[in-house]
Amino acid sequence: MRAALYIHIPFCTRKCLYCDFYSVPVGDEDTLRRVLEAETAQLDYFLRTWKAREVPTLYIGGGTPSVVPRPLWADFLERVLARLPGKPEEFTVEANPETLDAAFLDACASAGVTRLSLGIQSFSPEYLRFAGRAAVPQDNRRAVSLLAERWGKDFSLDLMYGFPGQTIEEAREDAEEALAAKPGHLSLYALTVEEGTPLCHRIARKEASPVNEDNQENLRSALHELLRARGYENYEISSYSLPGKRCRHNTAYWNLRPYIGIGPAAVSTLPAASDPPGLPLRLSGKKDIAAYIAKPLEQETEVLSPRDFLADYLLMGLRTSDGIDPRTFSRIFGIDFRHSFSRVIAKNKKLIARDSPDRFTLTDKGRRVLSAVLGDFFQEIDALDYKGPLTWPVEISSDDISRYIPGRAPLYSHRAEMS
Repeated sequence: MRAALYIHIPFCTRKCLYCDFYSVPVGDEDTLRRVLEAETAQLDYFLRTWKAREVPTLYIGGGTPSVVPRPLWADFLERVLARLPGKPEEFTVEANPETLDAAFLDACASAGVTRLSLGIQSFSPEYLRFAGRAAVPQDNRRAVSLLAERWGKDFSLDLMYGFPGQTIEEAREDAEEALAAKPGHLSLYALTVEEGTPLCHRIARKEASPVNEDNQENLRSALHELLRARGYENYEISSYSLPGKRCRHNTAYWNLRPYIGIGPAAVSTLPAASDPPGLPLRLSGKKDIAAYIAKPLEQETEVLSPRDFLADYLLMGLRTSDGIDPRTFSRIFGIDFRHSFSRVIAKNKKLIARDSPDRFTLTDKGRRVLSAVLGDFFQEIDALDYKGPLTWPVEISSDDISRYIPGRAPLYSHRAEMS
């Protein structure tokens, strides 16, 4: 099997106020070391059990990988790579500005990391404080300068917009400063108030201003036009890249190819051991550091029904500018895409950018109102009472893959059976 690999480092300097991902403040080095040891044991198990022949992409995120002490970090990278069946074609590591230093970059470079993803969010002291970020503007600028001086490979910057009271001019200033660093990739996220987060509680207590969704859309539109004018393609709702600089790892998610998730709270989607094969298995790690250290191989498991996997496939694929390939869709689900969803397609025809034999994509506006469009698709899935057949994963040709990664070598070979 071929599968993308994600490794979760569940530690941060401190928790951002808006974050609902699983992470804990970094503590003693012994606990951190034991988590990394548990992750290598879990990686061994997954590679052995699913007989992974190739890991085309490796992504280490978090949390904040750059909080790991440098000798421990270098040792962990060496142990992970020693277990893989070959060298990943794309190897991404996340970092935050306040913990990025030359030693971290040097360890990444020595391990063959090809891509850094740096969480800037904003250069404004006001908005960094509102978000509860550990970094201050000087940290962000120092980190960007360090990348320019010492990295010399691909990198991506994360930006956030839509803070209460933020103006278009302020959002553009953040984007212009980020663009001055010449990143190949930008992730542009709207500030979202998630239930249960400290930011949600602060807004409920009227200690912080609520988010204005109309203003967020105005900011998104202005930033979208700026990035497009600078040559960046909006290839997924929140993702912009220069030609040939798309994140190949995330593309595997959006096309629902098999992926392995290692670490606390990490999720995997892999073919279940069934006869005939085809049912996808969703595995989720424990959101508990002590429990994970004690039993890293224990996972919550769910065999996805054909109906749920079909819904996931549409949800992920329609996020992207590549959309759905009707031919691949038919091979996986055994039904004709246009015939099955003819009423949905007719209802949303003004939101369709392309409807051809090899591609069905939404317009920029269609992707902005994706929830409404998906609601129509999900209703039709229920009306179809779809129960299969389901054949997954399927063979993907190099021509198919090259559409997703313009200007880059195929993510998988043309005989990528992936199971």
